[in-house]
Amino acid sequence: MAEHEYEAKFLAIDAESIRGKLRAAGAEQIFSRTMFTRLIFENDAVRGEQWLRLRDEGGKKTLTLKQVSDASHIGGTTEIEIEVNDLDTTAELLKAVGLRQVRYQQNYREEWQRDDITYDFDTWPDLPTFLEVEGPSEEAVRRAVADLGLDYADARFGSVDLMYKSEADRDILAEPTLLFRE
Repeated sequence: MAEHEYEAKFLAIDAESIRGKLRAAGAEQIFSRTMFTRLIFENDAVRGEQWLRLRDEGGKKTLTLKQVSDASHIGGTTEIEIEVNDLDTTAELLKAVGLRQVRYQQNYREEWQRDDITYDFDTWPDLPTFLEVEGPSEEAVRRAVADLGLDYADARFGSVDLMYKSEADRDILAEPTLLFRE
């Protein structure tokens, strides 16, 4: 069943200061900075603001159908996600049923948790580290954001490609790979 994602992204952050506030509030670091890789698949039925993402989260592997209906609002994204045990075999299956792998992307994530709120510090190639706050409802996210001293009016919604467009004037949807330079 598709579930709404309630997550807000904040670009201009002081990551160390926010980590300190999370520690002081009793948040637990779930995992330290970890490389994530994702394969994005599309076909004629899965296009535009809808795509399949096969992701290795540093051990946990997920297949997710993402759909953005309104990138200007916190509740504008839905997802259906399952855990898979083999990335390569899942990719092979998706290709066998006619999906095309259109992108390969990397990012780093560090995750914290407090109660029912998840705080992710995400680092993508050529973007500064940003914070994503996710919770069970818009109200819960708003409270968590206020507790960190962030202004909800600065929140961004939707997928990371929108941040690349606004911050780097770059269309990553046209790039088959998005990798860190060694």
